[in-house]
Amino acid sequence: MGRPAARRRAALKALIPETGFRAVFCRELVRMARSRLLIMVVFLLPPLSFAFIAWFFSQGVLSNLPVAVLDQDNTQLSREIIRRMDATPGIRIHLPASNFTEGRQAIQSGETYGLLIIPKNLEKDVLRGLAPKTILYVNNTYMIAASLIMKDATMAMQSLSSGLELKRHMAEGQTRNAAIGRIQPIRVDVRVPFNPYSNYFYFLAATLLPTMLHMFVITSAIYALGSELARSTAAEWLEKAGGSAWIAIIAKILPYTLIFCVWGLFMNAFLFRMGVPMEGSGLLLRLATSSMVLAYQAVALFLVAICANMRMALSLASFYASTAFAFVGVTFPAMGMPSAARLWGDLLPLTHYLRLFVDQTLRGAPVQASMDAFGSLWLFVILAGGTGLILMPGRMKNPVYWGRK
Repeated sequence: MGRPAARRRAALKALIPETGFRAVFCRELVRMARSRLLIMVVFLLPPLSFAFIAWFFSQGVLSNLPVAVLDQDNTQLSREIIRRMDATPGIRIHLPASNFTEGRQAIQSGETYGLLIIPKNLEKDVLRGLAPKTILYVNNTYMIAASLIMKDATMAMQSLSSGLELKRHMAEGQTRNAAIGRIQPIRVDVRVPFNPYSNYFYFLAATLLPTMLHMFVITSAIYALGSELARSTAAEWLEKAGGSAWIAIIAKILPYTLIFCVWGLFMNAFLFRMGVPMEGSGLLLRLATSSMVLAYQAVALFLVAICANMRMALSLASFYASTAFAFVGVTFPAMGMPSAARLWGDLLPLTHYLRLFVDQTLRGAPVQASMDAFGSLWLFVILAGGTGLILMPGRMKNPVYWGRK
């Protein structure tokens, strides 16, 4: 029993040299396997977060948003209005309100997103040729739900009003085409070439998954690098690399690079499996995903080298990464942001990656149109990573920087 085990250990020791690139690489795999935090951040949280976001946005298109109705007219026309509203994909007439106070309380309590009020004498005013108004209150705290309700309500009322006008003009003896021309002399032909189904999975999930991935990348890299200084094991780390700080850094970070590149490829394959269109270059997108991983690892190296303190580096990374989604121009257009906000967005690798992602998936842009975003990712790798490689050896070799928690 003892001899075979000893032979296996000897064979394994022969495969792993005492010093050099492979020695540091294997040392980091062992450290990773012994760290609960790294196991969670590197192996467990990425697939769990992907699965949760996919489940949360699996419906894709918002529908059946509850709206209360206060029918003060109670006529055939008011019931037709309610029926048409309820027939739209985004609105579900949830409850009839007996008065305005009850309808307002339904909105305030979150039971409904809106309140439709049909005033008295609506049908009479329509028959007299007047232009009465229905009133729609929406809770714009939930901007996406409110905008969808307003859009569907407007379309339903326009369709109903056009139908009433068409009947009136035809009753006066006009032909159908002439009546249509009187109702809408100039029509807008709206065409949506990108995401025509208003699928929020394409819009939010496809951007939230890279957002989650970049936080795991930067956190794991800072912990892996910073823990060597915090635990005063930098000398051992450097000795394992044969005294070469660059070999020590690159070999240490490489396992995380490979793992997160695999997670990035899995993320993209998962998104396409869930229906996100792939209209551009898949090769460029795969290269960009790997480049984003390298860019955030370069930023992590830069922060650890500048701070020489793992806790401080993690705090700065938390601020840097957690605010990214608000400034990348997905939920709020970048062109509408103040200059300072646009500048901050440009300092985030995620901004450039998501621009490239949208260009190559939804828009089907030519490769040349995305090369500036791809080049920006590599600027982070070169500038942040290069600065980190210059500064980090001094931190690794100087005991003054060791033991800082």
